[in-house]
This record gives sequence, structure tokens and C-alpha cells, in this order.
Amino acid sequence: MTPPKDSSSRSSSKSSSGNPVVSSFLVRRSPVYYGWVVLAMSTLGMAATLPGQTAGVSLFIDSFIEDVGLSRSLVSWLYTAATVLGSLALPLMGRLVDRWGPRRMATLAVGLFALSCAGMGQAGGWIGVFVGFVCLRCFGQGTLGLINNHAVNLWFERRRGLAVGILGLGMAGATALFPPLIEEGIQAYGWQRTYLIMGGILAGAVLPLGALLYRDAPECYGLSPDRENAASETEASETEASETEASEIGAPETSGLKDPELEASGPEGSGPETGAASEDEGKAQAETRGETQGRSRDTQGESQDASAVGGIEPGVAYRTRTFWLFTGAGVYAAGLGTGLLFHHFSILEEAGVGRDLAAEFFIPLGALTAALNVGTGWLVDRYPPRLLLAAELVLYGALTGLLPWADTTAEVWAYGSVFGVAQGMHQALLGSVYAYYFGRLHHGTIRGLANTVFIGGTAIGPALLAVGPDFLGGFAAILWILTPVPFLLGAAAFAGWAAGWDAATLQRAR
Repeated sequence: MTPPKDSSSRSSSKSSSGNPVVSSFLVRRSPVYYGWVVLAMSTLGMAATLPGQTAGVSLFIDSFIEDVGLSRSLVSWLYTAATVLGSLALPLMGRLVDRWGPRRMATLAVGLFALSCAGMGQAGGWIGVFVGFVCLRCFGQGTLGLINNHAVNLWFERRRGLAVGILGLGMAGATALFPPLIEEGIQAYGWQRTYLIMGGILAGAVLPLGALLYRDAPECYGLSPDRENAASETEASETEASETEASEIGAPETSGLKDPELEASGPEGSGPETGAASEDEGKAQAETRGETQGRSRDTQGESQDASAVGGIEPGVAYRTRTFWLFTGAGVYAAGLGTGLLFHHFSILEEAGVGRDLAAEFFIPLGALTAALNVGTGWLVDRYPPRLLLAAELVLYGALTGLLPWADTTAEVWAYGSVFGVAQGMHQALLGSVYAYYFGRLHHGTIRGLANTVFIGGTAIGPALLAVGPDFLGGFAAILWILTPVPFLLGAAAFAGWAAGWDAATLQRAR
């Protein structure tokens, strides 16, 4: 199967795999590597998901209560159920992204998201509100967020961590800037018209920009991740290729830290990082990889050039301990983070903190979440993600263990700082590790299932923490019960790095 058609005609040149490449005026004439353009568009796209994020939806909750006549508890349960139901579509959306590519899927998702906003403005009862919640969460927070992450992972390998970290700034910036504007719109025009205005902005600005600037895998255009010309890799010497591969997996020679499973190329454990694989073994691996990817391309119809884009089958990925380690850690972090924010003022009130001081918590939280998004992305390009995951989980353990004693200004600011560091690390790590370990060919499908599980965690978190005051006499008890969990997950992450979990399987993704 040839790569998908672009807006311009095909070029007669060949990619490094020998397949025709797509001729794109924007890609060809871009003054910088086009991946940076994709990153800029994806960052804008991530900011555009705000109407489907909790930070955006929360601005309309009082309107649903007052104008639609719903109780606060009913709105909360409708939102929780809609979040879970909307997330169930993400595995399908991930497969479609792998098959159709980010450009077409982004156009479809933004269009449906705009219609969802417009439809939400017409909601007149609990059924309309529930359907609106499902669509906003599915097409905005879920599908469009997945597409933005997938597009960036397609275009970057050596600097993937940094790129995904920058991508996180889109959501952070939108959360800081847009809620006050939306609130002004609600006060000036009413909540129905404000939803219509947001839908109009999505349809009139984000959709055409996305259709113009999103692109599929760089191999379709004769490029390779982080590079202007894919042919430059095939012309490089074997030594240079080995050094390049070592840098791409995030373990430079100066760091002394490598992921053992990425050093191994098979049961014997010799691979591209150590330089121990023979020429015959390398050819056999390349042939096996090409055959596997070729079958996937024929049966699933992906839009990327499968002989150039590496990756293992989703079914294989789902059977690895690595997939469930990061997915389990993601569920814990998502559930705990959502629960702590949902009950924030009540938790600190129990510790003796007033609302004014409790509100100051958000200052270090926002600043350090944004800073660690980029900082951890830079680290992912240099150090094994499982070691970084272990460090993140230790922070979450310290957070839950010490939070019940936070009752001074310094301690509340320390709480916000540690939370911000942990959240920033979490977002950057989970945004890049699935492509890091399992390759890019089926990244959308694999990431789609992981996102569904993450969103389930966000729905469970607030209810789980509520067990404390309802049955255990306060939040402190449930927080202390949860404290050992991140330490155990962190120990598993460290053990996985040291033991080289899934070595033979993960090497096939390279």
C-alpha cells in the first residue's frame, strides 16, 4: 500500500524503503524541520481541547444546576458516567489514527468537537447534558488529545521527550488563560451562546489550521524523525548508525544509564547499543521486521510507510510487563491527582488550612507542572524512562504520606511544589513512553487503550478518596492506606529497568 495522498501531487522520488514519497509544498519549503510545525499545531490542538477538559466543563456546572434544573450530585454522576463511556471509544479512535493518519483524523475530530459544543448549547434536560458530556469528553479531551500526542510522537525520536514536554504546555497555557475568558463570555452572553462561540472558533480557526498543517509520518515525505532527509540515514556508516540509534533511545554514552531491554536484540541479549550483533543477525532482524510490518500494513491499511516506521503489534505490547507497569502507574497518578484536586479544599480544611491559603497551592502547582513537563521531556531523551518513573512515584508516595500534616504556609507551598513536580513528570513520561518502547507503527492503537484505562482512573479517584471521610473518619486514613502503592510501583519500575523486562520483544520495535 502506498502512502496517503496529500494536497499536492506525488513526487517521483523514493523513500529510504524504495516507496514513492508524497510531495508537499509546505513540508518541502519549510525553513525548519517540519516536525516543529507539527509540534506547534499539536500544541495549539491540545489547547483547543479545553472545552472537553474538566477545567473547561466546570465553568458551566452552576449553569446546568440553575438553568436546566439539575442537582449538583446528578451533574457530577452524569459527568463521571459520560467520562467513562466516552473513553471506551478511544481504542477504536487509536486504530483509526494508525490507519488514516493524524491529518484526516484531526479534521474529523475537530469537526465533531465543534458540533458537540454547538449541541451542548441546546441542551435542555439531563439527557441532553449527558449526551453533550459524552461527546465533549470523547472528541475533545479523548480523541483530539490522542491525535496531538500521536502526531508529535510520529515526527520525533531523538528529541521525543522534549517535544512531548513542549506539547504539554498547550494544555497548561490553555488552563491558565482561557477559563477567565470563558467565564466572561458566560456572564456577557449566557452559557448557551458561549458554547456556540467556542464551537464556532473550533470550526472557523482550529479546523482549517489543522487541515493545513497536520501531517502523517515523516517517512511519507522522504524524511525521517528529527531529520530533514531519510536518505541520509541509509548513506551513513554502520558505526554512525549505531551511535545514532543509541542517542535515539535516550541513553547517551556519557550518561552511563541505559535500558537493558533496548540493548538486547534477542534472547542472547546482544544488540545495537553494544555493537555485538553480527551483520547476518542484523540482516535477519531487518527482514523479520519488514515482513511483520508488511503484513500489518496489508491487513490494517495504515497510512504510514510500514517498512520504514518501526513498531510491534498491539497484541504483543499488551502482553508485556512494561505496558502494564506504565499503564498501572498512570492509573494511580491520574486517579490520585484528580481526587486530590476534587477534594482539595476539604482535605486542607481537615488539616486546619483556610480557603485563602489553600488557594495559594495552585501557584507552585501550575508553575512547576509546566516546568517539569519540559524538563522531564529533556530527561526522557537522556535517561531510561523506568528510572524516571520510579522517581515520580516516590514523590507521589511522599505526597500522600505527608499531606495530612500540611497546615502552615510553607507546608502548603511545599505540597503544591511536590504535586507540580510529580504531575509534570507524569504528563511528560506518559506522553512519550509508549512510542519509546513499542515504536510508532501502532502507537495510536496502543495509546488509545492506555488512555481509556487512564480515564477510568480519573473517574475512580474522587470516589476512592471520599471513602476516608465517609467511613474512616477523615481523609488522612485513606491517604495513608494509599501511601505504600506508589513505593511498590516505583520498586517494580526500578526492577524492570535493572532486569531488562521484555528485552527480546521490545527490541523488535526499533
